[in-house]
Amino acid sequence: MNRFDIETKLGNIHFSHNIINRIAENAIAECDGKVLLQNYRGGLNAPGVEFIETENGFRIKVYIVIKFGTSIKQTTSKIIDSIYENAEKILGEKPEKIKVIVTGVASKNIARRHIEVIG
Repeated sequence: MNRFDIETKLGNIHFSHNIINRIAENAIAECDGKVLLQNYRGGLNAPGVEFIETENGFRIKVYIVIKFGTSIKQTTSKIIDSIYENAEKILGEKPEKIKVIVTGVASKNIARRHIEVIG
């Protein structure tokens, strides 16, 4: 049984990995347009969420570009907190680790960066 299959009296419920993507996308949407989801290859607004199942639970990596002048620490903390909270509400379990990777800072162009924030 997949760790995200839940048995109830009425039947089985399956949570797909797309649920994790949606949780991360919603956390980024809460940042009022100051953050863009980016995949690890550099494509903006492409799936920038990696989901890794482990023996003890699961881990999430989120790749983002942050707009110039935005606090990296505050913004990444807000994203991490939101993902933890919503994953527990929806899946009934918190991720064992969340890593937000800032791949760039956007102004007129995107300045490439690689900043990892682990929560």
